[in-house]
Amino acid sequence: MDVPREVRIEEALTRALPRLSLRTGVHLLAMHVSGFVLLGLFLVPTPSSAALYGTVEPPALLVLAMLLTGALAHVVVQLPAALLGTLVHRHHPVRAYGTALAAAGALSGIAVAALGGGWAGWLDVMLRLALSLACYVAVVRKR
Repeated sequence: MDVPREVRIEEALTRALPRLSLRTGVHLLAMHVSGFVLLGLFLVPTPSSAALYGTVEPPALLVLAMLLTGALAHVVVQLPAALLGTLVHRHHPVRAYGTALAAAGALSGIAVAALGGGWAGWLDVMLRLALSLACYVAVVRKR
């Protein structure tokens, strides 16, 4: 019996959509969890920014700058790196984490260099990203 092409496509989509929506939901959950972890990590001041607390007026600007830096790192570096790592190595969390760290290192190097930072800034961002990427990979890993 010959089934029309449109019916085969519709049947394939109805079988694939629940799986796709579950995977998408898990990635969205992982993005939010790792984003909150990264946000919390960027609220911890570096020694150089802690020295600025007495000189910046009002001090809320310093906290706002740290939060904006965390949001920038989340969108520009963390999410692309985490998606790359987990999509390439879906069934191997250790490889996914390694790939995500390598991609985050390259992306954060480009971002820090574009903002005029040096090695210390890159290392600071990478240390903060390492923990939040681990959270992302832990949420997405295959059970």
